[in-house]
Amino acid sequence: MVEGDKTRWIIWKIVVPLWKATLGRFIFVKYSPHGEVEAATMRFIRERTTIPVPRVWGVLTFQGLPYIFMSRLPGRDLWNPDIWQSLPESVNERILSQLRDYVGQLRELEPPSEPPLICSVLGGPVLDHRLSTTGPYGPYRDEAQFNSQRRQGYTVEQYAAYRNFPSEILSAVRRAHTIRHSIVFTHNDLHPGNILVEGDRVTGIVDWECAGWFPAHWEYVKALFLIHDPKDPWLKDVPKFIPAFEFEADVDINYIGWSRDWMGVVLEPDFNENVGFPVAESLI
Repeated sequence: MVEGDKTRWIIWKIVVPLWKATLGRFIFVKYSPHGEVEAATMRFIRERTTIPVPRVWGVLTFQGLPYIFMSRLPGRDLWNPDIWQSLPESVNERILSQLRDYVGQLRELEPPSEPPLICSVLGGPVLDHRLSTTGPYGPYRDEAQFNSQRRQGYTVEQYAAYRNFPSEILSAVRRAHTIRHSIVFTHNDLHPGNILVEGDRVTGIVDWECAGWFPAHWEYVKALFLIHDPKDPWLKDVPKFIPAFEFEADVDINYIGWSRDWMGVVLEPDFNENVGFPVAESLI
C-alpha cells in the first residue's frame, strides 16, 4: 500500500468512524473553499435573526483547504420529495409558515452601504454559478451591472442576437432587465436539501456560502431554478414562503439560463474592490 493510500485508509477506516462516534455527534465539519465568508455569514445571521443556523466555532486550514467547525443541528433535510409529500398538510403548513418568517427576517436586514451593493456579507464578491462558473464574482454597484453579468457582458440587443432570440423574447429580456428591485439579504441556495426539520419544526437552515445582498427577486428565481424536476411538489410551495416574482423568474430561467463563461464575453466589473464593511470586522 502506497503512502497516500495508507493515509486515506486510516482516515476513512479509523478517524472518520471515531469522529462520528464521539465529537461528530455535536460538531459538523464542512470543507468550504470560501470558508471565511460562509462563517462570517452564519455569525451575521445568528446575531441578527431567530433563524436556526449553526454556531461557528472556527475556520481551520489544513493543507491549504479551509474547514468550518460548527455545531451539528438536529433534524433531517427535505431533499427527497417523498419526505415532503409524506407529511400531513397541517405539518407542511406550519413548516412553510416558519420558513416565510425566516425569509422575511432576512429581507428586513439593513444593507450596510448606501446605495446598497450586490455583494457578500463582507462586502466582497458573491458566489453564484448563475453569475460565474469560475468562482465568486463582483461586487456589483447596482442591479444594472448585475444584469450585465447575467448576459455575459453583452447589451440586451447583443445578447438577443447572440442567442438568436425572436423579437418577443428580446422585449421580455429588455423589460425584465430594466425593472429595479430593492436589494435584500438572500440565502441564494434555499432548496429543500438545505432545510432541516424535526416534526413540524424547522431546526436548521444551512449552506450559506452563496448568501449575500441581492435584488429582491433573486431568492425566488434561485429557489425555482434549483428544483430540476418540474413535477416536484416543492415547486408549488415556494411562493408560500418566498415573495413571488413570476415574470422575472420566467425570463431568467427560460431565456437567460446558466452563466456559461465559455460561451462568450464575461463581464469584468470595473467596481470589484472588497469594500470591507465595518459591520464585518467582528465576524471573521
